[in-house]
Amino acid sequence: MKILVYGAGAIGTLLIHYLCKAGNEVTVVARSTYKELKKNGIVIRHYIQKTTTVDHPRIVRKAPTDERYDIVFSVMQGQQQDALLDDLCTLNTRLVILTGNNMDADRHEEYLLNHSPKIKNVLFAFQNSAGHRENGMTVCGRLPVTEFVIGGLHNAASARDKKLVNRALHCRGIKVTWYDDMYAYYLCHIAEIMPYAYLCYRIDCDLTSATSHDIKEVMTASREAFDYIQSIGVKILPPKEDGYYRSGPKYIAMYLLYRIMAKTFLGRLMLSDHCKNGKKEMQYLDQRFHMLRKEQKGRSMPTWDDMCSQSM
Repeated sequence: MKILVYGAGAIGTLLIHYLCKAGNEVTVVARSTYKELKKNGIVIRHYIQKTTTVDHPRIVRKAPTDERYDIVFSVMQGQQQDALLDDLCTLNTRLVILTGNNMDADRHEEYLLNHSPKIKNVLFAFQNSAGHRENGMTVCGRLPVTEFVIGGLHNAASARDKKLVNRALHCRGIKVTWYDDMYAYYLCHIAEIMPYAYLCYRIDCDLTSATSHDIKEVMTASREAFDYIQSIGVKILPPKEDGYYRSGPKYIAMYLLYRIMAKTFLGRLMLSDHCKNGKKEMQYLDQRFHMLRKEQKGRSMPTWDDMCSQSM
């Protein structure tokens, strides 16, 4: 399959690795890192697995518009996708997948479908991995199996599109999970990551200084966000994810995980480093979620609001 990828950052390079591993013909659009990637390839240090991989997809500065692609991935932060919309509209592809946190997904989908003669479907995705770029490589934090969550914004993907994506990512190390409401998934993801981001900024991204009280405050803020999301009629995805933030065995397990992450390299790699390097993304998500709450009144979120006021 012919695949085009925009975005060779920490998330995009890992996706490129899996696409290459699955045997696809992969082209990567790289601008600031063009010379580096052209010379060295896609170098990833898989931090937890203690391995380094090197892939050599085709690297270009500008996407060829005279070639046809089975799938185009744009792996960008939501606020960065706007700058690429016109470029995406010029491509000869039927399927575009916008990958990453996105609170403007409705507008992006409408623009692509209305301004492109070729694009027929737009899907949205999120890859559960983290990391950063340093010294010409990606330092990646991931579990043994990386989850790639994907679906339509408010509806299920077609059988044809599911078959294409499953085939493109058919290799060991990545699992494709399909949902029929990525809008709900994005909101629920924000409910979990933003309180931890607020904490990171409040303590200068030194998670080792986080106290038990801090972790419980994070979890209370997340529970409030899940309650708000349900109060405006949006479902919880993954199903029952909010159970980790309510009393019971799941709460204890999540609390212990958060404590371990805060005191070890996992918290730095998966959370605080991203907060340092991705502050614009965190500000974007905070602002868009605040706008949503003004437009759609729901349950109050006092702990969330208090944490936000102390950090952003």
